[in-house]
Amino acid sequence: LTPQTLFTYDSSSPMGNMFIHFVKAVAMAEHFKEVSTCSVCLTYLEKPVRLKCGYLCCLRCINSLQKEPHGEGVLCPLCPVVSQKSDIRALPQLGELVSKVKELEPQLRSVLQMNPRMRKFQVDVILDVDTANNHLIISDDLRNVCCRHCEQNREEHAERFNHALCVLGSPLVHFRPHYWEVDVGTRKILLSSELGFWTVGLMDDQLYTASTTPFTGLWVSPPLHRMGIFLDMDMGTVSFYNVSDGSHVFTFTKISTMEPLRPFFSPVHEMNDDQSFLSICPVKNPGIVSPPNYSGQGE
Repeated sequence: LTPQTLFTYDSSSPMGNMFIHFVKAVAMAEHFKEVSTCSVCLTYLEKPVRLKCGYLCCLRCINSLQKEPHGEGVLCPLCPVVSQKSDIRALPQLGELVSKVKELEPQLRSVLQMNPRMRKFQVDVILDVDTANNHLIISDDLRNVCCRHCEQNREEHAERFNHALCVLGSPLVHFRPHYWEVDVGTRKILLSSELGFWTVGLMDDQLYTASTTPFTGLWVSPPLHRMGIFLDMDMGTVSFYNVSDGSHVFTFTKISTMEPLRPFFSPVHEMNDDQSFLSICPVKNPGIVSPPNYSGQGE
């Protein structure tokens, strides 16, 4: 049995219906947001154009692309294809779609806003010391991790990260949604969803990115200090939220759940102050919220 067959929402349950519609709406809103955004300026496409290779950007952003050596063409940021002026095509229909999306921005923002009921699915995630790189310091309560120059003397373990400065969280149960929060500060994560890492992080202390291929630049305001992560294995989505204002950061869709999924943490390298810890937030008011109804269970 696959995780998809192990878990289904009870359609007769108000909680089940609410999350089916919510997760689908988030995925669709994220899609609209993605196709309407220029990869160069990270704002809505303005007079969108397409290069020879299919790369999309604003007409005004063409001038900021790297020029062909000893020529008049422009280079695509993602591939070696050179586009001459005659290769660049205007996309008026896409421009009309973007205009409609801009008109719907308040509704899209509302759909993407963090739903407080997510916390009903909050799980008590702790760090797995057996996977931690030996340069990572793990707190006694298994909720805080930081990187130090000195190496820890830990037993050899098959699952331990020997080169990457990483540690995994406790395994997640396949048959339910999960939510957890992490104090992230200015931690950096440089990984790829193609390799099975669905992450959001900060590159060069300047640009927030999602680990798509290529990286997706994210406009995040206010800055991320505490992040909420909502994983729905049945729908194949994982969403990131800025807990400070409840705003949506990014949603990965069509994630693979054929293999076990685990939280993943990678603190910044060689920080020596007390603020360099990456911390998993404890469950709020554990035990007082009711779990969702699942297929085959009563109300």
